[in-house]
Amino acid sequence: MKVYIAIFKKSLFTLLILCCAAFTATAQEFRFTTHSSANVIAMDEMVRVQFLLENPVNFSGQITPVFKGFTVVQGPEMMQSTSYVNGKVSNYLAVSYVLQPQAPGHYTIPGATARVDGKLVRSNPINIEVVKGGAGAQIPQQQAQPQPPPRRGFGGEVYGESHPGVIRKGEDVKDKLRKNIFVKVDVDKTSVYEGEQITATYKLYTRLPTNSNVTKVPAFKGFSAKDIELPNPPRANEEIVNGVPFNVFVIRKTLLFPLQSGELELDPAEVDNQVHFVKLGARKKRAANDPFNDPLFRDAFGGGAFDDFFSDDPFATPEYEVVPYKIQSPIVKVTVKPLPTAGRPASFNGAVGKFTMTAQLDKNELSTDDALTLKVNVAGQGNVNLLSAPPLNIPPAFEKYDPTVTDNIEKNSNPLSGSRQFQYALMPQEKGDYDLPPVEFSYFDPAAQAYKTLTSSPFTIHVTQGKQTKKEREDFGVNTELANIHSNAQNWSKSSPFFFGKPLFWILLLLPLLGIAGLAWYRRRENFRSSNAALLRHKHANRVALKRLELAARYLKEGKDKAFYEETSRAIWGYLSHKLKIPMATLTKQEVQDKLAAQQVSGATMHKLLEVTDRCEMALYAPASSSEHRQGAYQEAVEVISAIEDELKSKAAGK
Repeated sequence: MKVYIAIFKKSLFTLLILCCAAFTATAQEFRFTTHSSANVIAMDEMVRVQFLLENPVNFSGQITPVFKGFTVVQGPEMMQSTSYVNGKVSNYLAVSYVLQPQAPGHYTIPGATARVDGKLVRSNPINIEVVKGGAGAQIPQQQAQPQPPPRRGFGGEVYGESHPGVIRKGEDVKDKLRKNIFVKVDVDKTSVYEGEQITATYKLYTRLPTNSNVTKVPAFKGFSAKDIELPNPPRANEEIVNGVPFNVFVIRKTLLFPLQSGELELDPAEVDNQVHFVKLGARKKRAANDPFNDPLFRDAFGGGAFDDFFSDDPFATPEYEVVPYKIQSPIVKVTVKPLPTAGRPASFNGAVGKFTMTAQLDKNELSTDDALTLKVNVAGQGNVNLLSAPPLNIPPAFEKYDPTVTDNIEKNSNPLSGSRQFQYALMPQEKGDYDLPPVEFSYFDPAAQAYKTLTSSPFTIHVTQGKQTKKEREDFGVNTELANIHSNAQNWSKSSPFFFGKPLFWILLLLPLLGIAGLAWYRRRENFRSSNAALLRHKHANRVALKRLELAARYLKEGKDKAFYEETSRAIWGYLSHKLKIPMATLTKQEVQDKLAAQQVSGATMHKLLEVTDRCEMALYAPASSSEHRQGAYQEAVEVISAIEDELKSKAAGK
């Protein structure tokens, strides 16, 4: 009998060794499993069900479970984690639900389905028994780190305890947080020219399982900013920092174009984290009826070896601690150099980068009844979204209208690339042959540190007389030919009067009455203007504001948040550049304040201007705003442009 027991012990020992070896060999394989915090619960208790994906590849991001007989109280909650054991890296993704039973009984929760690497996979089903009674409903503790718990091998070595997500007794949690999770800002340049692009990338580095939320985004004061779209959900990359691997999440990537010279700062981003730690030495004891407590199994390992191997029971429930941790990125300073004044062309209008230009007319022959279109297309890399229309030297025989602007920006391009087209409508007023001077476009090339000018070919236009001709001035000169002289006397007739009753008589009779009526109308109009001058000026100011914000109003109706705030900000700065005669390249808030103060614009109006510009800047980088917020921003922009226009015209009229 003892011989059979010895053989059985050896066989069982060998089987367990083979199982452990097989587990280690397949550690990198994909698995999709279902787990529960308990298999037997009372009616007034809750159970946590977790679907765990180990080493998923191209996961679609959706798991479809079925919970018949249960009500979902909480979830789904998704967590990601990475473990490093014996040099092997394993990735884990856990989706958890908290369930409340609806009635006592035996229930089977079927396996959930998910699409991984293009294939539909299913996890294992689990059984849960619901009984009457209980000690009160409690939400089971979240299994925050979806990875296998630490295990102890036969040689006494410990696997997994070195993971930073594990807290040993006496360890400093704050020091562990500081070393294993932080936010960093990468900028490709810290010294640039005005208008030269900077790429700022905000990254979250972590070696800890955490739920993170960005609570504050930088305002980028003094910059024009354009965000690059990031994948959703975010994907982690691995970077080595001081020899230690970190999971890195890009939380924001922005293209920045400085609008003023000097030392500018990139404000910090703030991230709130809920970090989940595993506490060692706090595990539930095995039940009395646990088969691993059977003396036969214990004797097979010689008693002590068995206790040592299962001292960290993989089927026990570990204890977790959730620690809140707020972090922020460091402030980054950028030195912005002013554009050189030496060699600056007269046609330079703030373009910085590397560009090409084309200019073309839609026709070369037309009549005075028609209009021609001049299209100027500027393309390249740089501050494409800030390009101003190139100056044109149009002959006075043509009436020129403000250009319409069309943007074609390449999505997620870095450096920013694309084109901006300016379309001018030109209306000839007189017939003849005309030569339009070539179109000039100048830009500053930061790489060459020099200005460059692009020039188109000149245009020749032939204009013919249209049908709607202007009445030419007649030349009433002196006629040198004498009329025939009648030598005989003329016969006068008394049948009709010479002056009375003629049209001229009635015209002269009504002329004083018409003069009196005209004088009365003129005085009435002047009285109205003098008493309502402010109202008339305000109506004109409103028309100017609405014209400037015409495109922003369209984006407002379409619900395009980013486009609306960008166009509103562009309209305000474009109006100030035109009104105060400040080139866009040198337009700064301080310059605007100085100019407005010099023209005696009230402090309240300037304060309102700064508020609405700051509001547009913040809205570009904060989460999507409501339609009421956009409507309020649009109304404020109309009011501030109207107020500035009104005050400037009032001061001009008072001079």
